[in-house]
Amino acid sequence: MKLSFSQAAQDVILAKQQPGDVILLDYEDAIGPFTQSAVSCQLYPSFRLLLVPKEFPKEQLIDYDDAIETELGIVSVKKRSEMLLDEAIEIMVEPAYQRLQIRSNSGVIAANMPLLRMDA
Repeated sequence: MKLSFSQAAQDVILAKQQPGDVILLDYEDAIGPFTQSAVSCQLYPSFRLLLVPKEFPKEQLIDYDDAIETELGIVSVKKRSEMLLDEAIEIMVEPAYQRLQIRSNSGVIAANMPLLRMDA
């Protein structure tokens, strides 16, 4: 899988990222340490971009079992969530409302993707 970031998306992420943060492309599937709900029944894929401090216990990040090289370094994802993405995707800033989006050649995959800082 190929993941890239537009320059505008890079600027948004770098403004919030702290040195040593791990970047996770998280799919809200009720699996992993950052689950907001025990049930995940949604009409469309719910992705989030998470910035996790380097002090966060690595054993709790075991569900993020694929590493993708990008302009911002390694982005970790859950391998099982890749089936919801196209082979080549880009995270970009939607111009009208300045929201992060995941797009591919086939269209918008996630129209309003939160960028969240997680605590250690």
